[in-house]
Amino acid sequence: MQSIPYQYRLLILFSLMGLVVVVDYWRNPTKPTKLQEYSFLIVSGLIGAGFGIVNDQITCTLSPAYFYYFKNVPYGSSFRWEVSEVGFQAGFFAGFLSYGIFLLVNQRRKLPLSYRQLLKMARYPIIWAILVAQIAGFIFYYFQFPFFADQITPVVQPPEVSRFMLVWGIHIGLYIGAMLGIVHGIANIRRRGPYLSL
Repeated sequence: MQSIPYQYRLLILFSLMGLVVVVDYWRNPTKPTKLQEYSFLIVSGLIGAGFGIVNDQITCTLSPAYFYYFKNVPYGSSFRWEVSEVGFQAGFFAGFLSYGIFLLVNQRRKLPLSYRQLLKMARYPIIWAILVAQIAGFIFYYFQFPFFADQITPVVQPPEVSRFMLVWGIHIGLYIGAMLGIVHGIANIRRRGPYLSL
């Protein structure tokens, strides 16, 4: 699957989703649900993609070398454009997955939250990601743990090591923060009402 270009993977995903929507309309013409669910997931993915692009544009400014060595983005006139592509891909997947989990949890409620209410849960992974990314970036920048630093010093120029470590810490913090945000969002959804019995 990794050999398939990302845009084609998206096309396959959207095509499968479209097929399910058609089947859903055919089976439940009066109360179809899949179109709304999938629209919610796509919007969620785009929110994540937007966040990913902004984050990567900031962090590639701090350390272009991080994207060159860790994300295989070559230096050149299209560097920032390719960094944006990396941010879109990672962010779309993260948003799609995170809010897909929220959607599944919400469906277990006796009175599910509306999609508008559910979409507000987007703030939890984003807020937590930003918060933890700053903390992790600070820790990596100032402590430069040998386990991590030793992996980059053979290829990165000494003046760039600190900024490389900063960006590395930020990216690790983003993933940790996003997971904490998912847990926070799930807890928020669950405490808003009773659940269906298994």
